[in-house]
Amino acid sequence: MIKTTLLFLLFMAAAIADSYNFTELRYSDATGRYSQLDGQISFGENALNIKYPKAQRELDYKDDVLVYHEDAKEVDLDESQAERIMRYFDVLKLLHGGDESELKETFEIDDSSDKTLLTPLGSMKYYIERIELTKEESKLKSVKLFLKNSDNISVNIDDEIR
Repeated sequence: MIKTTLLFLLFMAAAIADSYNFTELRYSDATGRYSQLDGQISFGENALNIKYPKAQRELDYKDDVLVYHEDAKEVDLDESQAERIMRYFDVLKLLHGGDESELKETFEIDDSSDKTLLTPLGSMKYYIERIELTKEESKLKSVKLFLKNSDNISVNIDDEIR
C-alpha cells in the first residue's frame, strides 16, 4: 500500500503544471546515432501539444487525431508511424494525468528500486518494451522509453512553463 501511495504521489506531482520545457534525446538503433531536441509540451483536456521551436516542428494530438507540422506546413505521416507516435503520446498523457487505476490496468509497476519501472500489459507492449521514471524531490524529472525496435527516447523535464 505504501508503494502504491508513493507512486500515486509521484504522478500527481507531475500533474500540477500543464506545460513544461524538456530535452529529448533519441537513439536510433537503425542508424546507431543520437539526436537531441529541446521542446515544450502542453497538456489539455484529452490533448497534448509538443513544439520543437528550433527544428520548426509541432505535433498536436487531440481526440485521437495526430497532426504534424514542419516549417508551418502539415505533413502526412504513414499509418504505422502515426500509430507509434500516438501510443507514445498516450503514455505521456497517462503519466501526466496520474490516474492510479488506469496505470495499474496499463502497466506492471515495479517501484522497488530508485526508479519506477513500467512494463506495458496491453497493445502498447507491441511498441514499448518498458519505461523508466526518475523523480527528484517527488517531482517527475525524466521518462525513458525503451521501444521494441531497440530505439529509446529519454525525456528530461527541465522546468514548468507558468
